[in-house]
Amino acid sequence: MQFGQAVGTAAITFVLTNIDDAFVLVTFFAESAHSKSLTPLKITIGQYIGFTIIIVISLIGFGVSLVLPSEPIGFLGLLPILLGFWKLLDLLLPSEEEEPENLRVEGIKSILKVAFITLLNGGDNIGTYVPLFSQVKGAEIAIYVVVFYILVGVWCLVGYLIIKQRHVLYAAQKYVGVLIPFLYLGLGIYIVVESDCYPWSIERIDGAVANHPGRAILASTTVFLLLVSIGIMTWVKLLKRRKAISPTTDAQADRVENALPATEVVVDDSHTQQSIQQGTMLRTEQGGNDLPAAINNPPTHT
Repeated sequence: MQFGQAVGTAAITFVLTNIDDAFVLVTFFAESAHSKSLTPLKITIGQYIGFTIIIVISLIGFGVSLVLPSEPIGFLGLLPILLGFWKLLDLLLPSEEEEPENLRVEGIKSILKVAFITLLNGGDNIGTYVPLFSQVKGAEIAIYVVVFYILVGVWCLVGYLIIKQRHVLYAAQKYVGVLIPFLYLGLGIYIVVESDCYPWSIERIDGAVANHPGRAILASTTVFLLLVSIGIMTWVKLLKRRKAISPTTDAQADRVENALPATEVVVDDSHTQQSIQQGTMLRTEQGGNDLPAAINNPPTHT
């Protein structure tokens, strides 16, 4: 692979795997405008720390892949494809996801907070970088890593500038989300095709079995795995939607139930107060000013 092509591939891969992280950065920069502890410099440092951990994990995965032939590692390109389907389901079955409580724990340092959230948001990065690294040589991996680190700084700058231009942020939130699933699908297909994992596997299967069922076996296996994975992801999305709707319904029911006894108490109190007032007025009319004395000196019976 030529230097320019390696740089271009690294840039496209970084942008694709960090589009969602750009919105996280925008959130941090928006928070820094109202916080003394969270500054743009600390956000950038935390981003670099979190991304370094992601690169280390990806390189460990790449090291494991060195023990195996490079061709079957290309099947990991199915992970970006599944990520694309997952994000496509986000569009078709949107649901409000709650922010994890451990991210709101008071006392956490701002840099570690940014690094931690960056790492949590880096699952798609790791799932993409490992198969990508396995298809290139050591020098090209170095180019990828250098480009990635340069673009981390650019990404932080972009996030800072976006928060200054809210109309740009609005347009990005409106249109980019539709493109992300298809970009992931394209990246996964690129990894699978570039690795020659399917021709390599078909050749091995056909060489081991007389009737050459390699194509049929791989086609049926791939379709089965994709359908099962998409089915599970759809079930998870529907379950999340149901859980998101259910607390709202329960809360409304609780408010209705709690409102009924309160209404009855108010009605009873009003009737009681009205009865007391009527009784007091009647006794006042009958006894006049002697009512307090009659109360204080009740008559005795012999």
